Amino acid sequence: MKNLYTLFIFFTALTLLVCPQFSYADWDQGHHEGHHGEHHYYHYHDRPHFGFHVSAFYPDEYYPVWAGGARYYYDDGVYYNYAGGDYVVVNPPVGAVVGTIPSDFQSVVINGVTYYSDNGVYYVYTSHGYQVVSPPIAASVTVNVPSNRGGYVAVTLRRSGNGFVGPQGEFYSQFPNVSQLQMMYGR
Repeated sequence: MKNLYTLFIFFTALTLLVCPQFSYADWDQGHHEGHHGEHHYYHYHDRPHFGFHVSAFYPDEYYPVWAGGARYYYDDGVYYNYAGGDYVVVNPPVGAVVGTIPSDFQSVVINGVTYYSDNGVYYVYTSHGYQVVSPPIAASVTVNVPSNRGGYVAVTLRRSGNGFVGPQGEFYSQFPNVSQLQMMYGR
């Protein structure tokens, strides 16, 4: 009976040591060489919400950016600021310039200006990098949708009431993502 109890304790301990590793397996898929930690998880999944306090934060692994005289830290579309002894996820500061933006951005043309939108954040490309800007207001928006035959198809959506109307008259209650438009126009 003592051997059975010892075997049970051994397998329980082994399970506790091994199983947590499975949940972290996809956090870093080889991107951002030299960076570690939980922030790589957000490249493939939902990003943390504004106001989220980060318990283990290593500023040297993030990119410092300045906006409005304040210092922020940036990684993969998430901005952090030091507040009250912790690092907190904050709204992207308008005016901040970063070298790269998340790869899942959407390129949109509004009033003749190309914006790069990701997770509700708008950037414009400058000679210094991608600059966070206030969301543009427009009567129409052109989105470059990848075509199944290669290249892109320019799809212009016009604002209508509380949504958007596509070139074929279809209504979207909120701004459609590229995959929605690709089903209709990417063929």
